[in-house]
Amino acid sequence: MDTAKDARILILEDALHRLNSLISSRRFKFHVDYNSLTTAIQKASGLLYEIKFSYLDPAALAELKATNDLITEIGTVGTAYRQAMKSAGYSPHTTKESLTIAEMEYALRIVEGFQRRLLNSPDDPAFATDILAVEISQVESIAGSKNLSKCRCTDGSRRWQILTNLEGIKQGMRLPCIVLPPVEMMDSVSEAMFLGLEELGPDRQLGLLTDVPPSSLKQARAQVLQVIKRLM
Repeated sequence: MDTAKDARILILEDALHRLNSLISSRRFKFHVDYNSLTTAIQKASGLLYEIKFSYLDPAALAELKATNDLITEIGTVGTAYRQAMKSAGYSPHTTKESLTIAEMEYALRIVEGFQRRLLNSPDDPAFATDILAVEISQVESIAGSKNLSKCRCTDGSRRWQILTNLEGIKQGMRLPCIVLPPVEMMDSVSEAMFLGLEELGPDRQLGLLTDVPPSSLKQARAQVLQVIKRLM
């Protein structure tokens, strides 16, 4: 396996860059021990190179000590960050603050699910992040935009906010989406992207999706490759 070019590892590398940027710029509006978080991220970044140039197959890579140690280091970051936010009773008050929290949660999710993707996901760039089945619970127009809608969705375990220009989007739909780096649009934050309007059906279980419609899979692959391209 050419681990230096594997999309799962490149997306992991991007997530670590994002974590480092968030911590080094001290963007949180509540108190955290930035020094300890920085140390953990530096250790994880060093371990990444052992993973990236290991040239192991996915199963062996998932069991590699460097992989486990990297996830442990970032796990301490996630625990400290989430405990600090909870202790402060913090919730974001501005779009910029919401984007910071969304970026942090995205990056942590990529690291936390890395071993699962190595062991359970197809060898396809589309699955370097997570593809989910979500149900739309609310749709509202965005002021000042002609065709952009804000959708509140659930994957059965957490809520997502997705901005889309897809026509015909409505409450109750079950659709595939891909988890991508959050973006700000029209003073709102989008945490994922719908993969078209091909409905999954009312009986489709919410959450991680592996049986992805071909047209949705093609879109997911293109989006992941765009994220990777920015690394080059």
